[in-house]
Amino acid sequence: MRSTLVACELLLASAAVALPEISIAKRRKHGALPVMKKRQNAVGTTVYDIVTYSTGGAYYANITVGSPPQQQVVILDTGSSDLYFDASSAAACQTNGAYACRGGVFDPSKSNTYGIVEPAPAFDTRFGDGSTASGPFAEDTVCISDVCISNVQFGVAEQVKATTGYAIGLMGLGYSENEATRHVYPNIPEVLKDAGVINSRMYSVYLNDEGATSGTILFGGIDTSKYTGALQTVDTLPDIQTGVIDQFVTAVTDLKATVDGSTSAVFSNGKPGLDAYRQNSGSLPVLLDTGSAAWSVPPSVYTALVSNFPYINRQGVCDCKYADSADTMTVTFNGQLDITVPAKEFIVPAYNRTTNQPYQDQSGAGQCVFMVVPSKGTGMGFDTLGDAVLRSMYVVFDLDQGQMSLAQAAVNSTADPDIRVVAAGAGGVANAAKNVKSAAPMSSSFPIAPQINGTATFAVSTAKTTVGSATGTAAVPADAQVGASGSTGTSSGSTGTSTKGAASSLVVPGFDWSSFGVLGLAAGMAVLGAGLVL
Repeated sequence: MRSTLVACELLLASAAVALPEISIAKRRKHGALPVMKKRQNAVGTTVYDIVTYSTGGAYYANITVGSPPQQQVVILDTGSSDLYFDASSAAACQTNGAYACRGGVFDPSKSNTYGIVEPAPAFDTRFGDGSTASGPFAEDTVCISDVCISNVQFGVAEQVKATTGYAIGLMGLGYSENEATRHVYPNIPEVLKDAGVINSRMYSVYLNDEGATSGTILFGGIDTSKYTGALQTVDTLPDIQTGVIDQFVTAVTDLKATVDGSTSAVFSNGKPGLDAYRQNSGSLPVLLDTGSAAWSVPPSVYTALVSNFPYINRQGVCDCKYADSADTMTVTFNGQLDITVPAKEFIVPAYNRTTNQPYQDQSGAGQCVFMVVPSKGTGMGFDTLGDAVLRSMYVVFDLDQGQMSLAQAAVNSTADPDIRVVAAGAGGVANAAKNVKSAAPMSSSFPIAPQINGTATFAVSTAKTTVGSATGTAAVPADAQVGASGSTGTSSGSTGTSTKGAASSLVVPGFDWSSFGVLGLAAGMAVLGAGLVL
């Protein structure tokens, strides 16, 4: 699910990538990225951290579309299912303003393998923040890393309206039945399986920590060097209304906060599995969503949690020095696995959208925000658990089996990759990986959203040039770098210095301020009511 932070100038982004194996390589202002190497049964490529593209942050992948290939940057999103690109003809892609297209646009007239599948407005997707994208469904050759697949279907966004940041294409990695069309089509996990690139609809995600250089998404396999301890399998919870397993939902049954060496339970002994949906279950059903920067929780849980962190003010802002503290959250999934989340993953810097610089208070201290936020609710029986927690996790998303396998991430691991290909069928993950614990049985079985088999025939080839091979400054658009002179379309005159006390445009992510009666940030920082919209 693409989640956005309304009116928010917190610009957090983390890079990501896709296909057999794609490296999620982040970079800051200084220093080049290492050249990725090919690995057996996996292919590496470089992506980058863009903190000024998408309000609230996102993980990005470099891919191409068309013949000859046209470079694209897309958001990787486990909470949605469509693949789409912004069309060069879209009005938003003809401007240089705050809501213009970034990360590449697609010009169908320049591809000799392009074809229309269904004319506009067959593709029509809308997001909770008011952003929209619509146009035809088309098919063309899509390349990820050095793998190219022909006849891949996607939306062409000829009409684009972005409301919370730049307009950027999207690669949804969820179940196809959630696509923005009545005529669903094979999306990327299904295309890879159908084309014979991978054995089943599954992939594993390793985002690495907030300050890391690289992470990976591995389609069709597991890298056992990227996690510690056991890999705990959990059955994905079904849709509360339809009873079909079609989103990556599980239960958080316990939550603890450790501050200054003292541990307090925010809630504990919640019900696992299906019982998590019951009223007064004591659990939080959550969607594991790489498209969300923050973890949204009910307001009562937020109040209980944040009370353990005395340095976080009512607006969710604190001095960035606390990100380097030993404070942690411990999140328990389904009563079976504890994940420790260090402070630096959920206390992150805020950036000024105009100058691309981190905010500072009047004393020059960096200003950070708390990436757990009170939710308005999704109306679907769950909230979203985003990158603030997922960075501390290794997650295997197994669409075919309706399961996820979770472990503590081995952040900044220097071990050699240990990639295990997962075979099709039940037990594929357990047979491929080491130290895998089985899922606790649910009281009932539920249907899994089936694979969509389209009419197109996919052909696989090797790209002439590996996508995303650029490293360092060459990989990052000049107007997107932290410390650049400012975002495109803004007035000149930025000095490139950090923004001190300029709080009028600093907004904390994900808050519905009206419920708290808050009118401004402490120390003169005005808040322009932000809300996490799903």
